[in-house]
Amino acid sequence: MTGVPDSKRIGLSEVVLRTPHYERLCAFYSLVLQMPPTLDMTPESGKGTTDPDVPTRIAFFNLPGEYPYLGRVAIFETADVGGTDRRSVGLHHLQLRFSDHEALFGAYELMLEHGHKPVEASNHGVATSLYYADPDGNRVELSGMNYPDATQMRAYMQTEMFRTNPDGVHIDPDDILRRHREGTPFEQLLRLG
Repeated sequence: MTGVPDSKRIGLSEVVLRTPHYERLCAFYSLVLQMPPTLDMTPESGKGTTDPDVPTRIAFFNLPGEYPYLGRVAIFETADVGGTDRRSVGLHHLQLRFSDHEALFGAYELMLEHGHKPVEASNHGVATSLYYADPDGNRVELSGMNYPDATQMRAYMQTEMFRTNPDGVHIDPDDILRRHREGTPFEQLLRLG
């Protein structure tokens, strides 16, 4: 943000998911993030509790970031909070940004190898996103920017194409990957404007 002093900046620090299915959710996020939990613990306060607000186990996945804006995905094992059909409240989705399209589509292939297909794949113009449902039904957006810098991204956001269709277009990740392997750069395949 321009004009906002560092002391006033706000950054995403943590996304916390609660689940009665701790092992399978930790396995899913270990796969998505391509690392094991940074911390996996059983807090004393959670031993024997049935209160869904008190975690019985905690996993932290620390993501790269600059202090104090360290990102983290946290998983709290809790008493059952009502199943996976909740859609009007709770987490809408969490977004994990990859450094480039090579890394994004590498993650796509890794997820496929483990039986996870995206429930949606879109080119939003500014970024390309693959959406997955985790084992509890939460949406996870794996994303890669379509522009190398903020100036070019902002220029695209001023176009008529973006103003009339900010959601972008649905894509077929298999087709994108095939065409890329045949020699077409991701940049050509994923630029809308």
